[in-house]
Amino acid sequence: MPEGPLAVLRELERADEEKGAALAELDGLAAELDRIRGKTQELQAFSTQLPAERERRRAELERARAEVAEADRVLAEAEEALRTAKREAQRDAELFAVRARDRAAVAERRAAEAVKAAEDLESRATEAMAEGDALHAQARRLASRLAGRPRIAEAAGKEPEAGLHDVEAWAEVARAALFVARGQLAAERDAVIRQANEIGALALGEPLTAMGTGALARRVEQGLAGEA
Repeated sequence: MPEGPLAVLRELERADEEKGAALAELDGLAAELDRIRGKTQELQAFSTQLPAERERRRAELERARAEVAEADRVLAEAEEALRTAKREAQRDAELFAVRARDRAAVAERRAAEAVKAAEDLESRATEAMAEGDALHAQARRLASRLAGRPRIAEAAGKEPEAGLHDVEAWAEVARAALFVARGQLAAERDAVIRQANEIGALALGEPLTAMGTGALARRVEQGLAGEA
């Protein structure tokens, strides 16, 4: 058996490994892009809901403050009634004061919770702005890594403008470009593997179950050694 087919198989094995590494790299880029897309969509959803959420928090705070004002008014009445109550009405006045104090305490707690919820929302809004800037920077870096790559459309390498909408629009273009590039590369790798299997079958003079290029090269090498 001539050694020519084995040399060709070794070349095909190297090509297979190179294309496999390139596919793994594209998969890594796609995973990074998906993280950017997912976070961008999350921030856009938050930004869309923010005005309504702010209004809801504002209304809750107004209600809580109104409850505090009413509870304070009732408490003042209860304390006045307790102060001026006659002996026979003292017990009722004390109970009235206890309930009024409890109501005032609950109202104050709810108001404090409403204030904190409103503050937390604004803190989240500030964080979202910073996250949006960070996402834009990540998208620009990824675009620069995609620029000029073989098989990847030129538009994927163009840095997006600032703004969540622009980042998402670029991400959609880049995602499509990576999908096409991966498909082309996978097809090329499949062609290499098919070619290797055809050469291996001819070299061994027998039909083969499809196998990877590395295993195939070893199989042919063993065949060569057996015939030596």
